[in-house]
Amino acid sequence: MVALVKGSLLPEASVIITTRPSTEAPKRFFQRCCVVLGFEEDQVKEYTTKFYKDSEVAQKVYDYIVNNDNLFVLSFIPLYCYIICTAMAEFFSSQPNNAGESKSLELSPPRTVSEVYFCYLFTAVKHHGLKGRTERSTPRSEVLSLAKQQLMKLGKLAYENLLQKKILFDKADLENYGVTPADVQSTFLCHILQPIKEETVEMFSFFHLTVQEHLAALYCAINLSSQDDIIQALDFWCFGVRPSSSTAAPLQNLHLSVDKLESLQMFTRFFMGMLRARLSGHLEGLVHSPIEQEDSIPNRLGLWFRDQFKTRELENQVALNLLHCLMEFHMKETTSFAAPEITKLNLSVMDVNPAFCLMHAGMDPNPLTCKTAKNNVDQKFLSFSLRYNCLDKQAAILESAILKSNECQVKKLFMCGNNLGPEGGLELWNALENNNTVEELYLDITGITERGTENIVNCLSKNTSLKTLTRLKELEKRRPELRIIANFVDDLGLLQAYLDWVEEIRTDRDQMDSVKNADALQSVLKGLQVAGTMEKGANAEKAKELQTKIEELLNYSTEVIRGK
Repeated sequence: MVALVKGSLLPEASVIITTRPSTEAPKRFFQRCCVVLGFEEDQVKEYTTKFYKDSEVAQKVYDYIVNNDNLFVLSFIPLYCYIICTAMAEFFSSQPNNAGESKSLELSPPRTVSEVYFCYLFTAVKHHGLKGRTERSTPRSEVLSLAKQQLMKLGKLAYENLLQKKILFDKADLENYGVTPADVQSTFLCHILQPIKEETVEMFSFFHLTVQEHLAALYCAINLSSQDDIIQALDFWCFGVRPSSSTAAPLQNLHLSVDKLESLQMFTRFFMGMLRARLSGHLEGLVHSPIEQEDSIPNRLGLWFRDQFKTRELENQVALNLLHCLMEFHMKETTSFAAPEITKLNLSVMDVNPAFCLMHAGMDPNPLTCKTAKNNVDQKFLSFSLRYNCLDKQAAILESAILKSNECQVKKLFMCGNNLGPEGGLELWNALENNNTVEELYLDITGITERGTENIVNCLSKNTSLKTLTRLKELEKRRPELRIIANFVDDLGLLQAYLDWVEEIRTDRDQMDSVKNADALQSVLKGLQVAGTMEKGANAEKAKELQTKIEELLNYSTEVIRGK
C-alpha cells in the first residue's frame, strides 16, 4: 500500500484507496478494483494478545471468539476486532477487584453482532462519559439513564442521516441535533464521532459506518412503541412500503429512495438485536414504557417473517438479510413461525462463508458454530444453492454435518464453482453414505481431484436417494439407476444455468472484475473443449452459445487490462 501511494509500485497508475467498501468510486475509470481482506486467523490471535496486558484474559477472549462463528468472521476485519476486544474486556477480567465490571453490565458475554456493539457502546459511555458519576458496580440502567439525553440526540442524528446515506456532518449539522463540537471533545462522544479535516472546513463522521447504524437502530428500538409501528418500520426498511399512519418519530419525514434500501440491511439487523434487548429489559434506563402487547411481539414478528418467505419472490441478498435479522433476534417463538416457509435458499455468487451458520440460526434461536453444528442441526431447506462463493474445506465439513443429521431435508444441493478440494470431497461422500434425502448434487468445478474420490464408490453405493450427480462415470457399474453427468455439456439444464450465470457477470461490473470469476470462466471453457465437437441439437446450440459468450467476456477482460 505504501509503495502504491509513493508511486514506487506502478508509478504511472492512478490509485484510489478507501476504507469504505460501499463508496461510490467511479469504477469505470479503473481497470482493477481490489479488496484488502484483513486479518488471517493467526493475526486475530496476535491482535487479541497485544490488546490485553493480561495474557490470561487475552487467551479467554480469543477462545471465546474462535468458538463463536458470528464473532470469528467479524474479527477478520481489524476495526471490528478492536470493537470486539473492547466489548469483551467487561467480561473476562482475571482481577478480583474488577468483578464489578461485568456485574454492572448485567449481561452474558455477547453472542451476536448487535450484542457486541451494545457492549462496546456501554463501555464507551461508562468509562469515558460518566467519569466521577458512577462506580465500577453502578447498575447498567443507571449508567444508561445518565447518558440517555446524549444517546437520543446522537441516535436521531445517526438515523435520519442514514436514510439519506449521509456520513459527513459539519458543525451546523451537529447543532441541529443538539450536539456541539465541545461535546465531542469532552464526553464519550470522542469515541463515537471523529473530527475530519475537509479542506478548510471541519467535518465530523461516526467512528465507523456500523457505529452509525447501531446508534440509529438503538434510537428506533427505543422510539417504536407499538406492534403496528414495528411492522410498518420493517416493511419500509426492507421493502420500501411507506407507513400508512404512524406518529412514531422514526416513521416521520422519511427521506429514502426505494433503490437505496440495500444500504439499510445492516441497520435492520442491529434493530432486531436492539429490539430483543428492549424486550429482555436490557435497555432499562433508556425506555420507561413497555411496547403495547409486548408479550405477543415475538409471535407477531414470526408471522411477518413467515409471510415474507411465503408470499414474496425474495432476491438472494434480501433473503440472507432476513436470516441475519432472525439471527440477531434469536427468539424461539419467532423462528418457529418462519422456519416452515424457508424451504429454498439461493446464495449463489455471494460472499457468504458464514451462510451455513446463519442458515441454522434462522431455524434455531441459538447461534451455532462449526464446532456445534453436528449436534444442533435443524435443516429445513429443500433446495440450497451456494454456487461460486469461494467456499473451502471448512464449508464442506459443516455441510457434511448437515447432511448426516436425521433432520436434514435437503433434496437439491448446488455447490459448483467452490474450492472444496479433495479433503472436502472426502467429507461429502462420507456424509452421503447415510443420507437419504439428497436427490441432486452439483459439484462441478470444485477442485475435487482424484485423491478426493477415494471413498466415493463405497459411500455412494450405500446411498439410496441420489438421482443426479455431476461427477464420475465409474459409479454407473454399482448404481445403474443413478444418472451421472460427467460433463455439464451433457445436461441442457446445466448449460442454461451456466448461460444465466455468464449473463449475470456480463451485466455486473463488480463480477466482471472478479479474478475468481475469470478463473471459473476459464474452467467452464475447458469443460466445453473437453466435450469436443457435438452433433446438432439443443445441447450443441447451447454449448456453442455459451462458448461464444465466455470468449467475448474473457477477451473484454484482457482488453481492459491492456488499457484499450
